[in-house]
Order: sequence, then structure tokens, then C-alpha cells
Amino acid sequence: MSHYRRRAGLCAPLFLAITLRVMLGAILLQVALPTRAQAPAALPPVSQATQNFTLLPDRGNVTVLKLDDQLRVGKPIADGEALTFTSSDVIDGVVERDMHLKGRAQMRRNGAVLKADEITYNPDTDIADLLGNAELSKGNTIFKGPKGQFRVDAREGSMDTPAYEIRDTRGSGVAKKLTIENSDIFVFDKATYTTCTPDNMDWHFTASTLEIDNEQKEMVGTHGVMHFFDVPIAYMPYFTAPTGGQRRTGLLPPVAGYSKTNGLDITQPYYVNIAPNRDLLLLPREMNHRGFMLGASYRFLDREYSGIATGEYLPYDKQTGTNRWKYDWQQRQVFLGGVGPGGTPLPGSWSGYANMARVSDSLYPTDFSQSIAGQVTSQFRQELGTTKQLTGELSNWTVGAKAASFQTLQPDPNNLVQAPYNILPNITAAYNSQLSPVVSDASGKYLALPSGPKTTFSTDYTRFAYALGSNFNAPPPGAYTQADRTVLKGALALPQITPGYYITPTVSFQSNTYNATPYISGSVPNAQGFTIPTFSLDSGLAIEREASELKGFFGRDMLLTMEPRAFYAFTPYQSQANTPVFDTADAGFGVSQIFTANTFVGNDRVADSNAATLGLTSRMIEAYSGAERAIVTLAQKQQFTGQKVGLNGNIANPTTYSDTLGSASVRLLGNFSADMFGQYNTQLNRFVQTTVGGSWRPTPGRSLNFGYRNVWSPPIQASSQNNQTATPSATTTDQYNISGQWPVTREVSVLGRWGYDALTTRTLNTLVGLEWTRDCWTFRGAYSQALNTSTITTTQILFQIEFRGFASAGSNPVDIMKLNVPGYMPTSKPIPPSIYENYQ
Repeated sequence: MSHYRRRAGLCAPLFLAITLRVMLGAILLQVALPTRAQAPAALPPVSQATQNFTLLPDRGNVTVLKLDDQLRVGKPIADGEALTFTSSDVIDGVVERDMHLKGRAQMRRNGAVLKADEITYNPDTDIADLLGNAELSKGNTIFKGPKGQFRVDAREGSMDTPAYEIRDTRGSGVAKKLTIENSDIFVFDKATYTTCTPDNMDWHFTASTLEIDNEQKEMVGTHGVMHFFDVPIAYMPYFTAPTGGQRRTGLLPPVAGYSKTNGLDITQPYYVNIAPNRDLLLLPREMNHRGFMLGASYRFLDREYSGIATGEYLPYDKQTGTNRWKYDWQQRQVFLGGVGPGGTPLPGSWSGYANMARVSDSLYPTDFSQSIAGQVTSQFRQELGTTKQLTGELSNWTVGAKAASFQTLQPDPNNLVQAPYNILPNITAAYNSQLSPVVSDASGKYLALPSGPKTTFSTDYTRFAYALGSNFNAPPPGAYTQADRTVLKGALALPQITPGYYITPTVSFQSNTYNATPYISGSVPNAQGFTIPTFSLDSGLAIEREASELKGFFGRDMLLTMEPRAFYAFTPYQSQANTPVFDTADAGFGVSQIFTANTFVGNDRVADSNAATLGLTSRMIEAYSGAERAIVTLAQKQQFTGQKVGLNGNIANPTTYSDTLGSASVRLLGNFSADMFGQYNTQLNRFVQTTVGGSWRPTPGRSLNFGYRNVWSPPIQASSQNNQTATPSATTTDQYNISGQWPVTREVSVLGRWGYDALTTRTLNTLVGLEWTRDCWTFRGAYSQALNTSTITTTQILFQIEFRGFASAGSNPVDIMKLNVPGYMPTSKPIPPSIYENYQ
């Protein structure tokens, strides 16, 4: 093949074009020269412009076209006002008598489309006969058959041997005959239904009659038979099922499972749709080792209140010979004032709440709960409370009151749980001088924080009552049958906060008074109160720089921060050996607790302190997204005088030494993450607390997790006032766990968890699960074994088969899988179809 290129020079077409342009330019030049003196004047200054002069003309009511990321639906048109459109290759007939459409024939009216090889329409009878490849489309419903007959205006008709598709549920099937009663009700004779694809018809449902109501989104049938791999597995003489996501009264899929203590466990839920904001769920439950239990759950929601009330009752337990029960009532309500987004009470409103739960015996959660979290519950609370923010000149004040009693269970006789004091009642009042919300500055780029002195004051009155009658022989919480405690707190802070640094000096005090009655007169000294001041100074810097050296590793621009923090606190020592403990505990020793003045949580202890804490935090942050890829924190407290106040008395040999804390968290781009925390004691040359966790999640549905925790607990002092015996130091926790989820094939995924306690050399929990997913059904199965107490091990076998878009049967193991396997991803549900998906 030869290649050619144009040589240099003029060619005829180009030469002619240039010649014409030169001649036209010469003519126009002769015209332009005489008119040179009549050039338009310069534009007037803006200040001198007339009212009608504008640089950009006014568009008036003309709408400028713009991009829109959402299709919009027009206003619906009544059938009587809609027009009918037809199209075909050939059309003939008599005007207003009959019309024949041949070849790709179509009739369209108000969203409904009729298609066939040939359509004959008689305006007098309003009947359209479809011959050959007849098709009717309405919304997301499509019917196809060899022929059909329809009344266009009445939206009535019939079709022989139709095949249909309901795209709202991805359902499809065939029938012997279709009868269209109106635009939304379709009745089939001898019909089938499935959500499987034609290539994988794993399950299908047959019915003698099947009625689909598109307006009510409901499917009603008679003599239904469920087939799974062509094997009949269920028969229903009459059934109803939703074809959309609307709530509807009726039976829900049964829940079935097996446990060692209950045997075969079957629950048949029945849902009652009372109102749009109220519903009721009935839960009859049969356990062949225990008997028949009836449960119910009632939910209600309104603008001013919301809540849920549940209950369970077993009239006779075959194993214990007793009746067993449970109730749980939770409600929040706004009595006065407005409600913001999400039901949050607005400033100045008066709100209240109720949290009432109770069971018949200590082993009720272990025996009947269908989740691991419920099985290890050891305490139920009965509490009522209310809160009111004052208005007007008292708008900085908030008052509240509550009353609470506790039911403490004892499922493990070898490890008794101490019962707390009942609170009858607790009354609080709090003042805060800076209640103004955070607002943006004038530029709108930054947040303007409240500035100036911050004053807080609170008072708390509580009556503690000693009641163990319902706590199943729990150890007494203390040496007092009843006690009145009054707490006064006040603080004055001068925060100075800027984007680069902050410094906050604070002066505060706490004053406690007690009036306590001992269980045995003279057994313990009188309860001692105290008044203790505290001074603290908190400060920190925030420095950042562009970390160009990290771009090669992360593949994007990164920022590196350095955030040093210094905290000093001074609290004089005052003995609290004779001060009882009602609601106070050690705060622990962590990264957040080390920067606090008080090492206790609650109102009965104020730790003496003369210590400075220094910490340093460094972060790696994506410059454009703000995502935090890594954070490392180191902190050390230097005590100038040893802390003498302990939870159960004075510390005998206080030391000025403090452990070193370190924590790190890493999130790499390969979906790998790791979290570490350590508390190191150089005197013991060991880690006192160690927590290590890591996970790798390359894609959804794939995850591997590892965790380890070790805790060494210091000795606990004895206390007669708090019924606390002396406990020596020891390693109290040494546990490992591994878990994960991984696909074996494109359809089968396995998951599991194993937890091990090295101190007792026992397995804490084991979970083995399987998930088998096809295009129209999913099977989930799980075997779970958990050590609930030192003497009770719960074994469960859970299984469920879910027929997509139709029903499910079995005991759903998804909750137990999520609880045991971090990052577990259940089979994704199909994306709901768009109303434009079947656009004709």
C-alpha cells in the first residue's frame, strides 16, 4: 500500500476561497471607511446608566435549564380525562365504528399499554381484541399471552394462558387464565408464582386461584402448595401475602430452632396493624421440653411520646413446675413544650420517661432468651423519671426527679452479684451559665464557641433504700438499710479556646452530707460527709503539617498532626474511710480517665490529687476527605504526692508512681485495621492491661478478626460499710477470640467464632455458621455454644430458609451472627425496582 501526502503549494479550491474572501473584504472596506466617524459612543458609567440599561437582560419568568439527578413524576390524570394513543404499521377501519391496527400494534392510555400483532377496537362496545403476542403493561406489572380481550375505558378484560411479571417483588409466573376486574385487581386461575429466574427455578408456589391487588399491594390465594426443587413442602388452603413493603395484618413466617434445655422451639408470630403509628405482635411459642408460652409486643409512636411494651407468660413449666413470666415497658413522653427533629425535646420543655422490666426468676433470661446478649443479663431496672428546663430568667436551670428499683438475678451460684440500693427518690437541680447553642461565625466557615467564664452548680438529693426481697439472695449492698444523701457541686472555669491551642483553668468543690441508718445499730460508725475543693488546669496544642513522605504509601495527600496535652489537678486530702459507697466505683485507668481530676465515678468519693499528666497524640489524616487513617496516643501521670483515698478506705502505702498508657489505631487503605491499648508498670515490669485487636475486610462478605485481652487487677481493700471482703491482686482476664466470614464458593459462605479463657482453660463461646445464597433463596444455619455461668452452657441450633420476595421459615440467625462476627455482612437484599424500570 502506498501513502500519499499533499505537496506544498496552492490547490484550486483553496485558491478560489482565498480570492473570494479578499474581494469581499475590499468591498466592505470601501463601505466602512465613510462611516468611521459614526462609531457608537462609549458605554456610560454605571452611576450614570439609565434605569432600563442592564449588562445582562432580565429573563423575567423564564426558567434556566439545569441538571437534575432525579426523574420526577407528573400529576396523575383521571381515566375519564386521559387520551388514547395508537400506533401500528397499518391502520384501517370505519370512523367511530371499528379500527384495525396491524403490525406492531399499540394502544396507550394513562400509563397502560396494550401491544399485539393485531388489535381490533370497537368504540361502541369499547372492546379491544388482541391477537398474537398480546401484552398488557400497567406500572411495574406485565402480562403476556397469545391473545386477549379488554375493555379500554373500564379497564376490564381477560387473557388465556398468560405469563406475568411483578417487578415490585421480582415475582413471575404463568396461569391458565387471567381476568382483569379493574385497573388494579388481577385474578389468575391455576397460577404459579416464583422470584427465581427461568434458568434456576428452584422454588415455585402454585395456587388454584390467585388474586393480586396492586392498589392494596396484596396477594390472596386458595389451595396453595409450596414446591422446593419440585418437592411439595407446604400446603395452605387460604393465604395472603404482601406484594410491597406496606405493613399488613396477618401471619408472619414461623421461627423454629432447637436448644438443649427447651428442645424443639417454634414461634408463630401474628402481626396486627392497628394504625400507622401503632402495631401489635403476638408471639405464641411452643417448647416441647417446657410447654406453651404466649408473648406480645405493642409499639406506639406519636409526636409527643413513643414506646414499646412487651410481655411473656408461661403458665406451667414442665421442668420447674412453676409459672414463669417477663414484662418490659419503655416509654418517653414530652408533657409540655415543643419537640425537635427526632423527637428531641426543645429547650424549656418538660419530658419524662419510664423503663420498667422484671422477670419471674433468676434463670429466666438463660432459659428463654433467643440471643446471647439476653442470656447473660443479670439485672432488670424499674425506673420512672422526669426532666424540666426552666424558662425566662431561670432558663439556665434544669430540674429533674427519678425513682428506681433493681432486680438482681443470680444465675450463677458460684459468683453472686451484689445488688445495688434502690433510689426512692432522686431529685436534682443544675445550673449552667453557657447553655447557648454552638453557632457559625459571620463568614459561615467556623463555629463560634461560647466564650467567657463558665459557671456550673448542681444539687442532688437521693434516698437509698435497702431492699433485697426481689433480688434472689443477693449479697447486701452495704451496712445501711436506708440513707439520705445530699450533694452540692460548683465550678468556675475560664476557657480560652482557639483553633491552635486551648487553656482552661477550673476551680470546683463538692460537699456531701449523709443521714444513714445502719442495719445493725452500732455495727459501723456514723456516715461521714465532706467538703472538698479542687483546682485543675487543662491545656493543649494542635499543630499540623503536610506529610508529603506519606503520599507514596497511602496514594493521596496526607496531613500529620501533633497534639500535646498537659493537665494538672490539686485536691487536698480528706479521709473518707467512714463515708459509705452507694453509687460510686473506680473510673479505671485509661486514656480518657488519666486526664481527669477524680479517679472515681459517682458522688461518694473525691480522690486527693497533686499530679500532672502529660500526653501526646499524633494523627494521620487524609487532606481532602478528613478520614483518619492512624492515631497514636501516649500519656503519663506524675504524682507529686501519693493518693490516699481508696474506694473502700484509706490506701495504706500510697505511691507516687503512675503507669504509662499507650493506644494506637490504624486504618489502612487495604481495609486492614488494628487497635491496641496498653498500660505498662515499670515497677512490676509488666503490662497491667493489654488489648489487641485486628481485622481484615478486603471486600464485603470477607472478614477476619482477632482479639486478645489481659487484665491484672490490684488488691481490693476490705470494707465493713460496703460489705466488701479483701481480695488479693491477680490476673483476672486472659482471653482470646478469633472470628471471620469467608465465601467458599460463589454461593456458599462460612463464618465462625471461637473464644477461649486461658485462666480456666475453657472455651467461652463457639459459633459455626453457613450461608448458602442462590438467586431467589438463601439458607442460613448456625450452631452456637456459650458459657453463660460457671455451671450453665447454652447450646442453640438456628436455621432459616428465606424465599426472596415471598416468605421465610425458621429461626433467623443473623442477630447472633452479627453479635459474634464483627464485620459480618448478611446476604444483600435486591435493589427495589424503579418506577421507570418498565418504562414503555
